[in-house]
Amino acid sequence: MTNEELYQLMKDSFDLLRTDINQRFAEVNQRLDRADTRLDEIDTRLRTVENGVSELKGKQSAIAEMRNWITISCAISAMIISISVAILK
Repeated sequence: MTNEELYQLMKDSFDLLRTDINQRFAEVNQRLDRADTRLDEIDTRLRTVENGVSELKGKQSAIAEMRNWITISCAISAMIISISVAILK
């Protein structure tokens, strides 16, 4: 085998190797793109769940505040009624 033949053989082998490596990198990039898409979907779903939980917490705190206001308004009403009854009698 001459040097030229050896050179050509090595060049062809390296070209095949380079083509194979580029193809495999393309496959890996496609898989990474699919993983990114799935992660974006998961992020969207988690954001939806987070918003739902926040709304529920807000409703719970609003209910607690309403209970406080109802208690306060009942106490004030009772005080006004008792003062008016004391004045009128």
